Amino acid sequence: MSFYTKVSLFLFVLFCSFTSIFSESGTEDYIATKDPKGTYQIFGEKVNLREATNTKSKIVSVLNPGDRIQILEVTKEKLEQNQMTDFWYKIKAKDKSGYLWGGLIADYSFVDSKFTILCKILGPKKTGLELRVVQNEKVISNLKINDGSVGNDSWGYIKYKEKDFSPAPDSIFGLKYFVFSEIEYGYTQQTILSLSKDGKLTSHFSWLEGSCDPPACMESWLVFPSETLKKDEIINRSETKGQKNTIIEISRSYDIDDPKSNDYFKKLHIWNGKTFQTKED
Repeated sequence: MSFYTKVSLFLFVLFCSFTSIFSESGTEDYIATKDPKGTYQIFGEKVNLREATNTKSKIVSVLNPGDRIQILEVTKEKLEQNQMTDFWYKIKAKDKSGYLWGGLIADYSFVDSKFTILCKILGPKKTGLELRVVQNEKVISNLKINDGSVGNDSWGYIKYKEKDFSPAPDSIFGLKYFVFSEIEYGYTQQTILSLSKDGKLTSHFSWLEGSCDPPACMESWLVFPSETLKKDEIINRSETKGQKNTIIEISRSYDIDDPKSNDYFKKLHIWNGKTFQTKED
């Protein structure tokens, strides 16, 4: 069996495990809880801040996408709407305090160019993420990434060099997030995305930085056009120099009980001016 076949089978098993892991690990009840003293941003549109933890209580204020809020308290009350379950939070926003359902709060956010990108975990029933591009309290565009059940860990934003590619995309970055799995509870995944000048998001490809189901493990690296992945004699990894208009994905499969069991596979993600086309090398 070729290394690529092994990796493909490995990833297929990971994907198929999402449905079974809910009953085995309890993630069917998972809620991406917010930090009790954290600062977040509003994900929903025309969000009502209320006097009490119910949808019929008096409205204190109306909040918009991207508005910053301060969490004051996580209540014990929950609400399920649109197949999402979350807690009610006591929050402060624009010098007013009140209660807000957690399903309307972004789990992670960052700024790219002139836009704010809001990330929302859709929960174990819907699975995946929804991203919203916001500017001046208005939603410019949105995008759903369905890569399994996502957890509120390992968030990260990595800015890459647009000028590595020609014609250059307006912005290119990586979004890191945690995906539940039967493989050691889960793993961190990264999705490569681009953002246009008018605020449109495009998802290109996802890759695993590493995962393990001992004794079988794998790890990967991305090599951009202006970069060089150095040789590593300990794991028998050769030097890889970047290629024009290409992101090279290097994957290593190994057995933790056998230090010499190193198999390598390479994918080429080639920029055609609009998206990345993937081919095996």
